[in-house]
Amino acid sequence: MQERYNSFNVLRNELLEKLKVRGCSSITITGYRYLYNSIISWLKDNGHEFYTREGGNAFLQDYISKHGNNQYYTNLRTVVYRLNDLIDNKWEDVHSDKGKHFVLSDEFYDIVIKYCSRETDKGLATGTIKCKRYAVSWFFHELGILKCFSLTQISSKLIVQACTRVTDHNLWGEIRLFLKYLTLEEKLETDYSTLVPHYSKPYVIPSVYSIDEIKRIENSVDTSTIQGKRDYAILLLASRMGLRSGDIVKLKIEDIKGKSEINIIQQKNGKLLHLPMIEAVSTAIDAYLTVRPLSTAKEIFINIYAPYNPISTGTIRNLLKKYISAADIDVGNRKKGPHALRASLASSMVNDDVSYETVRKILGHSSNNAIKHYARIDVEKLRQYCLEPPQISGNFKAFLNGEVM
Repeated sequence: MQERYNSFNVLRNELLEKLKVRGCSSITITGYRYLYNSIISWLKDNGHEFYTREGGNAFLQDYISKHGNNQYYTNLRTVVYRLNDLIDNKWEDVHSDKGKHFVLSDEFYDIVIKYCSRETDKGLATGTIKCKRYAVSWFFHELGILKCFSLTQISSKLIVQACTRVTDHNLWGEIRLFLKYLTLEEKLETDYSTLVPHYSKPYVIPSVYSIDEIKRIENSVDTSTIQGKRDYAILLLASRMGLRSGDIVKLKIEDIKGKSEINIIQQKNGKLLHLPMIEAVSTAIDAYLTVRPLSTAKEIFINIYAPYNPISTGTIRNLLKKYISAADIDVGNRKKGPHALRASLASSMVNDDVSYETVRKILGHSSNNAIKHYARIDVEKLRQYCLEPPQISGNFKAFLNGEVM
């Protein structure tokens, strides 16, 4: 798509037009224009004839090396991400590096791009690719801090030190796979993957709400208002049909209106989800569509106030917290996000003797291993196999009673 942007002016005009169509304010658009001019000025001064992803990264690397990580850098990085979207002919809703700001050598940066491109070609989901890029970028960033900027400088000691500096241990598995890739594809002489520590994420029982609590949450919504009608339809899609929040925000009017079933491609795994439409859910959606503000957005659920853009998953998280509080439910240590409604639905179904395989299909899981997850929350069946603990005696009883042996 680079041919479309052989002129800095053409790229700038399309960026600003894209922002305008999305309903950004004039102040925001002016800010983007100012930041864009700063980036392009640097590119011209450094011999770039047009914008490229590599040029944008070089600009950010130069800026952060001279000025450090500050708010202006964050704003510049956002503009670079948007420009990358345009030359890649896409437009991501959110760009985030989870608060981390990685600085990589040119060699390491090129390897990350090549690796992520390879994984994308294998058909992996966008979210999976982002996780892999985040993990290997953090790993290379730590190697840079340790004065290692090339594969030829890597050693066992540096691998271990860099891994221990990656404090999110869930990423170690991704780093291990990446090191195997470096051995096979980048001709790294030694396979260092065996040096990466193994980490098993502790299993946490999912947060589950009872049927009575779910009803109280639903009944706490004031459906006499536009927002109430919208929120009620969203809650039912999550609590009674088990849709993920990412799929709810992407639902289009054509997916629902006048249909007795839902057929959508899931955002998380790219798999088709086929579900019969529950009458109560259909009624709630129809009630919302009769009062939905006029908007060019094809998505069903939009903001209450202008500009009427599609809602985000954050909107669903916030509204659920709001109605859980309004229902006066003692949540204890339970989570209050939309995933808790999916877990609650799964728990309700398995307790009603619905097979695990059926539950898996309804919730749209692509892996058969998800059945193990449902078995863990099938508390009532587990109770049937509980064993009475034996009576304590002997030395163990004396120990518990505080007696010195």
